[in-house]
Amino acid sequence: MAAYYAQDTSLNLRGRVGEVEATWKTLLPLCLSYARLTKDFAHLDGLRLYLSSVIASTICSLVSQRASSTKSYDSPQDVAHPQLAREHASLMENFALLADHTKKMVAHFQDARIALPLEDLQMTYKRTWSGREANTKLIKEPEKVSGARLSGPYFLPISSDTTPIQAVRFGLKFLHEYCEKEGLKYTLRINLDQPT
Repeated sequence: MAAYYAQDTSLNLRGRVGEVEATWKTLLPLCLSYARLTKDFAHLDGLRLYLSSVIASTICSLVSQRASSTKSYDSPQDVAHPQLAREHASLMENFALLADHTKKMVAHFQDARIALPLEDLQMTYKRTWSGREANTKLIKEPEKVSGARLSGPYFLPISSDTTPIQAVRFGLKFLHEYCEKEGLKYTLRINLDQPT
């Protein structure tokens, strides 16, 4: 997620919309495939579902930006029929993609809130909860990424406006605390301050 977010940020700086088909659309099935590993661990499954919902939300955001690049015509007669047919097919394809991932996003959010309720996050994972950004005014500001450094704030609860990088930040903090609570001797190898 962090790599795709960085790629999208790079594309946006060049005035291009982020990629969906070769990136985010491949990441969602991968995330969903981990269900067999997390199904017996409700809180880990909740994290997986929250990440899935953010991926689906990101797909929706990126696909919806494609609509702004379509042209409107005063009259369909002004456009050659093959071009009009291609544009119509593209719009229909994007609409179907948007509708499909909106349904997925809603379902994943609902399942995530059941598997990892906000109350459990507050009571069981106190450091993760206290590590969230408390200044909600910052939610409306665009995410600032400094070069290859991807660390920064995350907001809770996870919702449809959570950026992928904020979801990654939350996930890393949560996993660190989860491993400590479960007595797992595992060190996360991801460093958002110094990518490898």
